[in-house]
Amino acid sequence: MSKTDTHFSPNRYTAIDALRGIAALLVVWHHSSESFINIADIAQQGSYLADIAKEYDFGRIGIICFFLISGFVIPSSFKLAGKNPLKTFAIHRFFRLYPAYWLSLVAIIVYQLLMNIEIKPATVIANTSMLQSFFSQPHLIGLYWTLQIELIFYTLCALLFYLGILNNTKIVFNIILAFFLLFVVLQSIAALTSIDLSISKEFQLLPYLLSTMFLGAFYRKIYDGKIADKQLVTYTLLASLMCFGLPLFLLISAIMGYELTEHSFRFGAAHTLAFILFYAGLVLLKKTPKALLWLGAISYSLYLFHPIVLQILMQIIIKSNISYLHGLHLSIYMTITTIISIIMASFIYIILEKPAIRLGRKLSK
Repeated sequence: MSKTDTHFSPNRYTAIDALRGIAALLVVWHHSSESFINIADIAQQGSYLADIAKEYDFGRIGIICFFLISGFVIPSSFKLAGKNPLKTFAIHRFFRLYPAYWLSLVAIIVYQLLMNIEIKPATVIANTSMLQSFFSQPHLIGLYWTLQIELIFYTLCALLFYLGILNNTKIVFNIILAFFLLFVVLQSIAALTSIDLSISKEFQLLPYLLSTMFLGAFYRKIYDGKIADKQLVTYTLLASLMCFGLPLFLLISAIMGYELTEHSFRFGAAHTLAFILFYAGLVLLKKTPKALLWLGAISYSLYLFHPIVLQILMQIIIKSNISYLHGLHLSIYMTITTIISIIMASFIYIILEKPAIRLGRKLSK
């Protein structure tokens, strides 16, 4: 999920903001549908909206699209970071990510305390870092795992920039290749042997996600008109054949009846559709409706706070004796969740995110 403020001309890169909005809506669709469908009265009215989201993993589509956007934006942002690019980058990222994140953390803690859900102090402290998995602590909101991936990618980009090789196409391609091969090896060991890797799913997927994000940096250069750079084009095609080709291969194999790995179809479908969505967005979303651009602007808060809105609505429906709150079609509950989440995200963006971004820019100067 790219949580990035755009530093470039809004006319040229509106597709990126639009893609953020679409990706966030896909995540909301997935989470809301899979939650409300667990209520029997709602499930009886039809489950196709939840079934399609689960079958094609809409949440994963949105997340992979966010990661591609991060790759598209982050490496290029160092060029616009002024005289002290590493310092400027760190300040910008901190004020872009943490204020809204900490507010969501406070909100989920308050909710869990009100629901008498036990929270360990160590879990709370670890979650403030956004790197809780490194401290063997659970995520207080499940989607926090994606933010860890973002931080790891930011750190790698900063390191490569410090070493002066972030814009070296050959080196970046070799990094993509190394991460991709590491992912394939780990998954092959898990699938073909009885060896227990003792690695969480999010860390097993990490090398593939990092290779995908660095591929996004290649797409940015192509998008910016460096199509005449033959080396860049060659490495972009090769990296795409790996990162896009793998899920496409798994998808085709699953359709033909060969499940090469666990959940081959879901993995293949979600990642293939995410790449297609990203490509289509860059090509087609040249002139974007303001509503979709606004969704892109508030996408980070929408991403962070919709699970809290969802949990509150679920409790209201489950515990309420009001008959008209039960047994409506799933689409009604999904729509209500989305509308309330957008309103909340807009409010948080205006009063917290936007001022924090401005403060970060001011301090970096």
